[in-house]
Amino acid sequence: MARPRTYVESTVVERAKETFWEKGYEATAMGDLEARTGLSRSSLYLAFGAKRSLFEIALDRYFDSFIDPLLEPMEQSPGGTKGVLIFFSRVKDVLLGELPTAQRGCLMVNTIAELAGRDEDATGRAISFRDRLRRAFAQSLGGQDVSPRMRSDVIRRRSSMLATATLGIWISARSDPVDAAVLCDEIAAEVASWPSSPARVRR
Repeated sequence: MARPRTYVESTVVERAKETFWEKGYEATAMGDLEARTGLSRSSLYLAFGAKRSLFEIALDRYFDSFIDPLLEPMEQSPGGTKGVLIFFSRVKDVLLGELPTAQRGCLMVNTIAELAGRDEDATGRAISFRDRLRRAFAQSLGGQDVSPRMRSDVIRRRSSMLATATLGIWISARSDPVDAAVLCDEIAAEVASWPSSPARVRR
């Protein structure tokens, strides 16, 4: 007869997520995960597989709990530049809300910096995340109701710029979350100027 579980799976995943977030994937040893989750190595393997499998589950949890709530407002209810301003305001709030935590940066961006380019799965996730950022910004900017409306090529260019800026903010937060929060304000100020700026691209 199988022994009943004495742990809550969601709690284990959350603790594993925090460990990977603090230490990075490669620096996290199974002993770290044992200590943080309270489970033995054999129990972790039995429940989640190898360290990489648990990392993937933890990264998915991070998307569900953090990335999705940030991006879905722009994806589901295009709000023009206002939607983008709200996004950067929320990122700023996260950065200033708890500075020691903010200095860990973004788990997804950290994973890109650590593994993308030499790990096929991480590279795929990096491209997918970049593209999702671009689509979210484009979706929001495309809903702009001011005149003149942004042209599609302008939206595409600005969305790519905002996606890159977002990645840069989280990298900057690793060394100075307060400065990264200032970057959020500066980007927001630029975005706020767009409705009254020329919509045409110079040839």
